[in-house]
Amino acid sequence: MMNKSIYIAGIQQETSAFNPVVSTKAIFKDYNCEELKGTRGMMGGMVDTLFAANVQLTYGQSLGAASAGPIDDAVWQNFLKGVLADIAAKGPFDGIALVMHGATSSLSTPDVCGEIVAAVRAAVGEAVPIAVSHDLHANVTQKSAKNADYICGYHEYPHLDIYETGVRAAKLLLKHLAGEAQKTAYAAIPMIAPAHAYTTTKGALLALINDAKAMVERGEIADFSLFEAQPWLDVPEFASAVLVTAKDEATATRVANDLARRHFALRKELQGEPLLTVDEVIKRALANKTGKPVVLVDSSDSRGAGSTTDSAAVLEALLPYRDEIRAAVGVSDIPAVEKAFSLGVGAVADFTLGATIAPSLFKPVHVKNARIRSLHLGDFVMAGPIGRGGRANCGRVAVLEVGKILVHVSEISDGTRDINYFRSFGIDPEFCQLVSVKACTSLRAGYTPIAAEFCNTDTPGAAGAVLTKLDYQQRPVPLYPFEEINEGDIQAAVCYR
Repeated sequence: MMNKSIYIAGIQQETSAFNPVVSTKAIFKDYNCEELKGTRGMMGGMVDTLFAANVQLTYGQSLGAASAGPIDDAVWQNFLKGVLADIAAKGPFDGIALVMHGATSSLSTPDVCGEIVAAVRAAVGEAVPIAVSHDLHANVTQKSAKNADYICGYHEYPHLDIYETGVRAAKLLLKHLAGEAQKTAYAAIPMIAPAHAYTTTKGALLALINDAKAMVERGEIADFSLFEAQPWLDVPEFASAVLVTAKDEATATRVANDLARRHFALRKELQGEPLLTVDEVIKRALANKTGKPVVLVDSSDSRGAGSTTDSAAVLEALLPYRDEIRAAVGVSDIPAVEKAFSLGVGAVADFTLGATIAPSLFKPVHVKNARIRSLHLGDFVMAGPIGRGGRANCGRVAVLEVGKILVHVSEISDGTRDINYFRSFGIDPEFCQLVSVKACTSLRAGYTPIAAEFCNTDTPGAAGAVLTKLDYQQRPVPLYPFEEINEGDIQAAVCYR
């Protein structure tokens, strides 16, 4: 395909509307897409596949940030200006490849990814194919579906197929350019689910995905994606979605409608079991005799879900048991780290922890007689399997010893789902009775081998696990679980292109 030219760019950030801290350009990592060749993200999958096909590949910008609050409009607008300038100056192109999270909103724009795809479509015209790769938690809107020829999302949660998703999108684009254009059908289901409550490793959701994969393997369809919309957006167009790509419109719409109905039927199961209180989890940990830790899932303050990670609520509940329970917890708190570094290892002092980033969400917790166990520079290598071998950086880290409780206090919260978030700083979760992890479901891939059980817990945070308690202002009606829905509320599958 040496005679085919493709432009590639990307912007990735997952937005929590309930995080009061605006995401500025400072939190984004800025690359040229070529720099991500050989990496294991969506961009790496796309770049590697397109590069191997010997197309004329023009590399644009790739911006990426961890999940956080709404992004500053200048971030995405300047990214889009750069993309459009590249297209005007370096085109025309035979195809466009875009890597975006899919659940990004800004201070003024609820559908950043849809706006970007629409602007690129306007720039390249109707004939040029556009392929997009998204996170499973994308909120795929009609604007995106009307302007992209192909949209691929992760199949797995925990996300173990990130690279492969980029590969899938790139292959669909290459097939299109080789004369094998496909039709993509889009169906939307007005429902959302808390991200801690489901996984693709078991149950009916796994069965649904496996059935769809079997259709791909049989050649009945070319690709499919089931999108569980990121539930902490607060936007007027908000739904889970099913996308199916096939050789003809009739097949694509038929399969998409069937998958959408089956997806709809899982709406109650996807809400998960009732959450435990922190006190209930502590009691389980104290009663546990397996020799393995109970994992308290503090999903409401998960950085991966867009929260601020400065909640010390779990620590507060543990303090009455400080001399009784071996526990590991983490919190982001720059002033506390500065204090620990000024005092030095071995010093004993009182600390106030938490609520330094989002005081509107949390309250500070006062800890008496904490011993500074160790001080660190917070760079570490992730154990995985998600992101295995990649680096995370927590800034400076202080480990405080509060009785038998070890507190990982960091300037930045990074890699909290990974077991090396603790191990790299001298805290071994295997020797704990309770480990509190600020993550939703991604932690399970690494913690399953050592955990006695995972306890989804009702904790405070910008990624609140009880969706009906959150103060949505813009969401559509009806939207499950806030209102009951029926099959008639499913937007029937349509091929826009």
